Amino acid sequence: MEYQNFQNLVTTKNENIFDEMKESLDINGFYIFENILSEKMLNEARNKLDTSWNTQLNQYGEDLLTQIGDYGVCRAMMEEDNFFYQFIKSDFVDKVLQYTTGETSILHLQNGICVIPNKHHNQAKYHKDFPRNFLTTEILSINIFYVIDDFNEKTGGTWILPGSHKVPNLPSNEYIEKNHVQIKAKAGSVIVFDSLLWHKAGFNKTNNIRRAINNQFTKPFIKQQLD
Repeated sequence: MEYQNFQNLVTTKNENIFDEMKESLDINGFYIFENILSEKMLNEARNKLDTSWNTQLNQYGEDLLTQIGDYGVCRAMMEEDNFFYQFIKSDFVDKVLQYTTGETSILHLQNGICVIPNKHHNQAKYHKDFPRNFLTTEILSINIFYVIDDFNEKTGGTWILPGSHKVPNLPSNEYIEKNHVQIKAKAGSVIVFDSLLWHKAGFNKTNNIRRAINNQFTKPFIKQQLD
């Protein structure tokens, strides 16, 4: 590609898929990897997530979970089942962290997201997973978000506002309506996004739960949500 040159021009390096990811994170705030999880692992993840959700639902009750905005959210599943550790520690995760929050990153949280069919939930409100109202040239917090069931219009794929990790405040409703996009991704994909990015879960219009596993990593000086 041809472009005009000028003094002190710096060209972004893009030599592999992780360079591509980093460039997309810098500009848009997100990147999608395809075909990361096998069908066997997806089926096991679905069964394990359902078990975790039912366990926590029985333990805390629907009323309390709804009251605190946690209905449909499984907290710290790896405490219940070692299966979920492989979503935290792997060559793929290590590579993503190397290019983002660094090799000394720490796990901030692990959540299972279960979007219940035809039910409004707290995750469907626009939010940041790293709720700070300042800007930084460094990525302080990154989400590695595993798509366990297809994300599309019917299942309630996540809505994002590209580039919103670069603004400290929530944009206007008018701007959001004109510029937000709904992610469409096949099961087995991984969405990596800057935790400052404004996003929300979609509305699930199917008869089945739409599942995902969200791991958030931060620079080591940031206090973990986990104990």
